Amino acid sequence: MKKFIWPILLTLIFVLSGGLIGYAYWLYQVEKGDEALLGGDSDRAIEIYQETATLFTKAPWLATFLRSDYQKLTFNQVRIFYLRGQSDEAIEKLEEGSLRAPFLAETAEYAFWAGNLLVRKALQTKDRMDSLDLLKESLEIYQKGLFLQPGDWDLKYNYELVKYLLSLRAKDEKKGEEKAKSILEKTRPGDPFQDKLPPEKRG
Repeated sequence: MKKFIWPILLTLIFVLSGGLIGYAYWLYQVEKGDEALLGGDSDRAIEIYQETATLFTKAPWLATFLRSDYQKLTFNQVRIFYLRGQSDEAIEKLEEGSLRAPFLAETAEYAFWAGNLLVRKALQTKDRMDSLDLLKESLEIYQKGLFLQPGDWDLKYNYELVKYLLSLRAKDEKKGEEKAKSILEKTRPGDPFQDKLPPEKRG
């Protein structure tokens, strides 16, 4: 019996070691994407993020096992698309992420980006009623995010901004229209990399 135990143990150690080495290399690739983003090369960053994300396409169950890594990778891509003005791509990435890992939709960061995308859509929508509906929906999503993370100042800022905007429109829709657009443009993009950038590169 003993002669079978050692080969099994050695095989397990070999497999685990290989897995750890592979994971370390994968993390190194993600860090290269972070460095590219910090350096202002969003094209390179998104390329690296998409390459590393194939791990979860091949093995979807890893999204739950590597929860924090998957969350960071997904939201970094959403952030890039959002800041580039590529709303459709950002929405697609959010939907894809939450479909593969439903826990994403229950995070404050998901609420932040989903709310921001609704606000942007409200700004671009010409139909006044549709715009109001989108703003009300974004307010509900921000509120959910604040319930999950009450101390998130970006969420709180955008929540109060949209809340104020809705009150303005309720008072005087016609006069508040132009003011509404200028207020909506002040919603925070919430880029956590911002404070790590040198002053001359900050927005």
